[in-house]
Amino acid sequence: MIKKPVKQKTILVIEDERPLLEAINAKLEKNGFSVIGARSVEQAFGVELGKKGMGAITIQNIEQALKYLEDLEHVDAIWLDHHLLGNEDGLDFVKKFKANGGRWGKIPVFVVSNAASPKTIKSYAESGVNKYYVKSNHRLDEIVEDIKLSLR
Repeated sequence: MIKKPVKQKTILVIEDERPLLEAINAKLEKNGFSVIGARSVEQAFGVELGKKGMGAITIQNIEQALKYLEDLEHVDAIWLDHHLLGNEDGLDFVKKFKANGGRWGKIPVFVVSNAASPKTIKSYAESGVNKYYVKSNHRLDEIVEDIKLSLR
């Protein structure tokens, strides 16, 4: 029996700290994921999405940004920090991302942050994220395993 190749799942990782972003990327790739990295909300919506050979672009309109992402690459899940570079944080990203509905509204979002106030966690829960991890309480391996299970 010939096995059909399994399509590699793609994770968009939005993390402001470069060394941590690199560690997350390495861990996810080691576990068979394709990774797209960004350090800000602006970069996430204008990020180069690899395989098409196009450089980063600036997009003014969020609907155009989502259409652009949809046309270029299929994102299966999002790993999101709360504190990001630029003027917007992870909650701003989730609100914009989920507001447009469609397939994008159904992509699981995993917040991994040290911003652990009950108010912040509640805001994310109300915005529809799948899970909130306090970085200092969870190992990368544990979070990756949770994401793998949720994508099965």
